[in-house]
Amino acid sequence: MTMGVRYMLISTFLFSFMQVLVKKLDYIPFFEIIFFRAIISFFLAYGAIHKQNISPFGNNIKLLILRGLFGTASLTSFFYALHHVPLASAITIVNIKPLMILLVAFFFLKEKVNWWQWLCFGLSFIGIAVVKGFDTRIDTLGLLSVLGAAGFAAVAHTLVRLLRKTDYPNVIIFYFTLVTLPIILPFTIYYWKMPEGFDWLMLISIGVITHFGQLFLTKAYQSEEMAKVSNIYYLGIVFAVAYGYFYFNEIYSLETVLGLLLVVGGVLLNMRFQGKTKVV
Repeated sequence: MTMGVRYMLISTFLFSFMQVLVKKLDYIPFFEIIFFRAIISFFLAYGAIHKQNISPFGNNIKLLILRGLFGTASLTSFFYALHHVPLASAITIVNIKPLMILLVAFFFLKEKVNWWQWLCFGLSFIGIAVVKGFDTRIDTLGLLSVLGAAGFAAVAHTLVRLLRKTDYPNVIIFYFTLVTLPIILPFTIYYWKMPEGFDWLMLISIGVITHFGQLFLTKAYQSEEMAKVSNIYYLGIVFAVAYGYFYFNEIYSLETVLGLLLVVGGVLLNMRFQGKTKVV
């Protein structure tokens, strides 16, 4: 097992546990949860940078800021989705990021997309349509928030890969928080709800767990090609189904399960076809 795969396994487990905590805190405004996540990660990243005796300002500032913007957009959309969409559905749909990368490459980078890649993309979106059609718990805004989170994350993860030659993982995470905090602070103040008792521990845990999940994710993408490690991330779907069933009493119809399998199938087929292709 390579280091990149190990990093991704750790990241996947940490993120899956974080998602459960966010889901449990659905009575706390998601802007507030994002704020706690960002402020805790800010201090942890800065402490690591100081310990490593490296500059916190980074080298490729333009890409660092862009990564922060797209990461913030993805995080906001995803946390909204976790409050309004069943856990397994949200995690499954958001994991179409590899297919979203194809769209980014096609529309913005003018790269060629093969016919079989379009077929895989279509298969996954048929699955999403099936899930939306048969699961009445998913409204249009909830679905759009999950798709938005996947699209923004696809760009953010690609930028992380591009930054591997210029900046340290903790610097990338530090910039993420620098961008997130001023954007999310006004909404946090406006929608503020005072946490009580155990809420504080859960909010702090979300910040700490997400920070290290992001750190290991960044290390994984910087260690190996995305195609070799990103498939490990799909273990998060298994965790989400288990958590949803045992902790949130989420029951899915056979039609919804079929839709989720189509979503995953389209992504995995695409990754299999790309197995011998170098991915950014």
